[in-house]
Amino acid sequence: MKMEMIAAIACTAAMAHGATVKHVIKPARFTRGNTAILPVQPIDQAAWLSHPDIKDEVAYPHLPRIVRFRCEFESDGTPLEFDVTGDERYYLALDGKFVSRGPHRGTVENWMYQSYSVQLEPGKHVMEATVWRMPYRASPLAQLSYQLGFCLKAEGKYDAALTTGRGPWQCGPITGVKNIGKSGGAWGGGDGFEIRGSGIYDGVFQKWLKPAVVRGALGGGSRYGIRQKGWMLFPSQLPDQTEYRVRPGKFVDGGEMKFPIVVKPGEKKRILWDLDRYICAYPEAVVKGGKGGKMSWQWAEALRGPSKDPKVKGNFKGNRSEWQGKTFSGFGDRFVFDGRERAVFQPPWFRCGRWCEIIVEAGEEPVELQDLSLIESRYPLECETRFESPEDPDLAGVQAICARAMQMCCHEMLFDCPFYEQQMYPGDTRVQLNVISAMTSDDAIIRRAIEIYDINRRDDGNVPFNFPTVGTQEGAAYTLCYLGMYADYIMNHSNREWLRARLPGMRDTLSGFELYERPDGILEKLPGWSFMDWVTSSEWAGGWAPGSRNGGANAEMNLFYLAALQGAARVEDAFGNRHLAAHWREKAERLKPAIVKAFFDEGRGLFASDAARKSFAEHAQCLALLTDVFEGERARALFERLITEKNLHRTTVYFSYYLFETYFKFGRPDLFLKRLDLWKGYVKIGATTTLESPEYPGHDARSDCHAWGAHPLWFLRTGVAGIRSAAPFFEKVRVAPQPGALKSVKASYPHPSGKMIEVDLTFKDGKARGRVVTPVPGEFVFGGTTLTLIAGVNEI
Repeated sequence: MKMEMIAAIACTAAMAHGATVKHVIKPARFTRGNTAILPVQPIDQAAWLSHPDIKDEVAYPHLPRIVRFRCEFESDGTPLEFDVTGDERYYLALDGKFVSRGPHRGTVENWMYQSYSVQLEPGKHVMEATVWRMPYRASPLAQLSYQLGFCLKAEGKYDAALTTGRGPWQCGPITGVKNIGKSGGAWGGGDGFEIRGSGIYDGVFQKWLKPAVVRGALGGGSRYGIRQKGWMLFPSQLPDQTEYRVRPGKFVDGGEMKFPIVVKPGEKKRILWDLDRYICAYPEAVVKGGKGGKMSWQWAEALRGPSKDPKVKGNFKGNRSEWQGKTFSGFGDRFVFDGRERAVFQPPWFRCGRWCEIIVEAGEEPVELQDLSLIESRYPLECETRFESPEDPDLAGVQAICARAMQMCCHEMLFDCPFYEQQMYPGDTRVQLNVISAMTSDDAIIRRAIEIYDINRRDDGNVPFNFPTVGTQEGAAYTLCYLGMYADYIMNHSNREWLRARLPGMRDTLSGFELYERPDGILEKLPGWSFMDWVTSSEWAGGWAPGSRNGGANAEMNLFYLAALQGAARVEDAFGNRHLAAHWREKAERLKPAIVKAFFDEGRGLFASDAARKSFAEHAQCLALLTDVFEGERARALFERLITEKNLHRTTVYFSYYLFETYFKFGRPDLFLKRLDLWKGYVKIGATTTLESPEYPGHDARSDCHAWGAHPLWFLRTGVAGIRSAAPFFEKVRVAPQPGALKSVKASYPHPSGKMIEVDLTFKDGKARGRVVTPVPGEFVFGGTTLTLIAGVNEI
């Protein structure tokens, strides 16, 4: 059964009774400046409200705290504009209809608010916000908190009626919810919940109370530089997450997908639901009656069954579309019915996976399931570009799973994976940002990812190993990956004002690494976990870069440092900071021979990963070639050693990004296209997203949705089709296709202007023919010939 869209509420607008709600993105603020010291934005003049019983609860609560805030007001038809935020999360409704969820993820010192414009009909209206705060680690680990609170600032005529601290707001607690822990290995996405009576957005109160003010309006602020405690507010630059109500796939066990579904008293019904694709969504159950009954709604990425290879013992995922003979083990929530006429159950946070198991147990009354549906929630990211070649139709499936994986790992922040962790790691992030750059010209989530790391730098310039998150994890390796994002951004995007505000952070981080340099410039004794790749070898145990575990020097870490210095020089040049560019470039040139002396093995003609020269891997060769440690014939010789040497530790899914960059730098698209057999294998086993790692008999990938494996989408456009930025801020383009055995290519790539760069080319006898359409000038390179491209249509 194909996905049936039963309703859709766009991420940019929602329909309330008599009102059209539009999401408004206010001008960005790049630094804290006088935030929470002096008024810098309208919302500074709104109070933060909480329930009077928990107004002093700053520490994490022992039980879930869920409070509904409510305010009645009248409209004469004047448009309503307001800012809104909450802690930890809010669900906002106008006249009983959804408006938004939020706030967009941030930290206490960089707390987001969202803004909306509403065209109201004259008459009475009701604004309601359900706000929740969970016990420590019961929320997703990336969801940070200060204390439960709600804040809304209405403008103009509605200020006195709706602004928190001024309007007649009321509040009431929502009870009957408890967290029930985690299962299925899903340690980062928060707890499952038991919800009694009705969902947290559907409760009805008998008594409303006056809220407590936990932080007042800023007023005139402090002329002596004193900041208010708690939240430092910034306008979110992100669009809202999608809010699409869908019912995809089909029930493969438990009857047809027809409602209502009635479960008789004392009976139990199990439904196994194949969603047909990976999805992140809020599950919603509408239930009538059923007092004393309960329902479990669990999610899994895949089912497990015996291996088809009789030599392999144990249960494995196998084909993701198969279910017969397999068992379900997952993660989720349970709902307990109290017999009301209509109860709408929905957990506080979204769930994800490909499969759902729903078990309904009726008590003394029948249970009537009136509806089961999903509200898909993700960043509104779509693949607006294309790559087509009739010579290899399987590439369409590869791109589909790459795009879907990127969508499922892109929310208010980026995730490594949605099911297990929901964490943002700079190593994953750098790859993801380039994939997004090949999908759309929308760079809002790219800028947000970079700035989250930047504003949370340590005293030595290092950024967190993952952030935002509850707890602390450190690792200099991923700080070096973070630095690579600056050079990527300046080539692919064009927001100069935003990037200029981030440059002090880039400089601070690079300067901080000088604290870990030896006299020869080589880095050693780096802090934290020097993770490099999940190579299966004792030398790479725990993913550590070989030789670095006890503070020793490692080639890959130093090559990433070299790349960061080279990238910083290009960024400074683009801003006209010649003296700073010269500084970083000089450091890079001094570092090159030091790396050769410390790690290059003349006998093998390869770079060792460790200073003892015992461990050799594809990783070091790729990074040395990408940073031009060797040039000319010596570089070509190293590349030949990389592709012919049998005894090298191989890159896995994540680090193959750098391997593929190396293939294209040296004109070997055939090697890239051959390595895509791994991704084609994912498609063959029914995966709808990219897996964390390769699978083979006796080994399952842990995560079925890991966006660090989405990079083939980038390379098909920038490598095979050869469309790349040729100047800072994408002011020029270079089209240098490397089709390999493909005889024709149609592809497009987004330009920051919002226009597409498009190629339609055929290849024969070493020549290219066709058309290139581009909004900026540049050059076309193929078969030893270079042609000038003009802005507009170019016949090749």
